[in-house]
Amino acid sequence: MLKAVIFDMDGVIIDSEPLHARAIILALEPYGVKLTMEYCYSFVGSTAKHLLEIVKETYSIAAPLKELMEANEQAKKALLAKEGYPSIPYVRELMESLFAAGYQLAIASSSPMTDIENTVQRLGLAPYLSQLVSGMQIAAPKPAPDIFLTAAKQLGVQPSECLVIEDSYNGLTAAKAAGMARVAFYNPHSGQQDLSCAHYIIEGFEEITPAFLNKIYQHAFGMPATILSTDRLLVRELDLSDLPALHKILAEPEVAPYSGEPSHSLDELVKLHEAYIKSAYHFRGYGLWGVFLKDTEELIGRFGLEDASWDKTITGLAHAGKTVGVLKDANTKKPVATELGYLLAPDFWKKGYAAECAEAILEYAFHELDLPEVYAVISLDNPRSVKLAETIGMTLCGSLDRGGKHCLLYVKECGLQ
Repeated sequence: MLKAVIFDMDGVIIDSEPLHARAIILALEPYGVKLTMEYCYSFVGSTAKHLLEIVKETYSIAAPLKELMEANEQAKKALLAKEGYPSIPYVRELMESLFAAGYQLAIASSSPMTDIENTVQRLGLAPYLSQLVSGMQIAAPKPAPDIFLTAAKQLGVQPSECLVIEDSYNGLTAAKAAGMARVAFYNPHSGQQDLSCAHYIIEGFEEITPAFLNKIYQHAFGMPATILSTDRLLVRELDLSDLPALHKILAEPEVAPYSGEPSHSLDELVKLHEAYIKSAYHFRGYGLWGVFLKDTEELIGRFGLEDASWDKTITGLAHAGKTVGVLKDANTKKPVATELGYLLAPDFWKKGYAAECAEAILEYAFHELDLPEVYAVISLDNPRSVKLAETIGMTLCGSLDRGGKHCLLYVKECGLQ
């Protein structure tokens, strides 16, 4: 399980890479070396010492390495005094929420420890961080895994229990070699970085939550992601090992007519779900999930969110001055929206489980996925599902044909939560 999140600093917590590159360029000009920003960006994630070692050898600079490093520090201090480092928005808020959720946090940066400590103090990050690790104190710099392995050891966790947030090829390569889950932050000021070995790429931190990072971690290690929990239930992605129990529920006479899918053998269900894991869970980030009892972990149903495409004309639809017909797929031109799907094993009817789960999923849809509204399509001959839709506050807004059946269309809007 995920126990620790490790942050790079430069380019992730502070937007420092452009200033660092300019400092090295200025420091080397008196030695007759003219570097480009792009060249300096190719070393993002590694140490300034490593870059200067390469430049000294490449350009046959006679001055000792210590002198070059001192010149770089002086150039950096001059730029810092004039400009300072801008912080990356919302990183502090993410650290605060991760700390509150019980995760250990660390910074593992190629920068000197004094720079790391100054950044932590200036941004008020100390209450959330358990460890600070500087690449200047590690024998092998990124892309070697040593800095992240050191961080994990100091945190008292296994590398496989860590997730790293990095902005550079070198940093991501180091995290991969350490056997850790990897999130790339795309920072245009870090140059043209190859971020392809990340498990996920983000462009900002304003909507990143502990639950989102935990889902990425679980996917990185091939585990079904936990979506949410209620007082009595756990909702998570379905794994292939869950399918025999799901197949049994789908075959129940009271459930089969309303499952929304043809009858499949268990082998067929497994094949379909292998593709579904990639297309829904990993690509879209949502789908139909398994519902489990918290205390026994027994699968009792399948609830979730699906992209809906309605073939037939929708009649009588009106809410908030809108019609679903406005929402059109660019290719098929069919009305599309997000649809709530649910089914529960008959043994668990009339016990409040369905409403408990559906309400939690609507909350997740509106506040984690930022969906403006969620629909439900319910056959007229399924009064139990009609009652559930009304119990959880959905409003009848129209009707349509689906599979030859006349169905009612319900909606719940985010603002009505």
